[in-house]
Amino acid sequence: MKGRSPAVQTFVVQLAGSASYLPTERAVREGGYGAIEKTCVVGPKAGDQIVSETLNLLKAHWDNK
Repeated sequence: MKGRSPAVQTFVVQLAGSASYLPTERAVREGGYGAIEKTCVVGPKAGDQIVSETLNLLKAHWDNK
């Protein structure tokens, strides 16, 4: 996300509030802690969607400047 953001600096905040883990494909494949059912309620595609939608919002904001 940081590399594709139109902003000079982009900061990513993780595990803030009552959120759960966003597991990677690798974590799911290898059975990592962050990919077990009790620690996450969504799969890797949710993380991809969050990145995509966030980049759309950032681009729309910078296009209006």
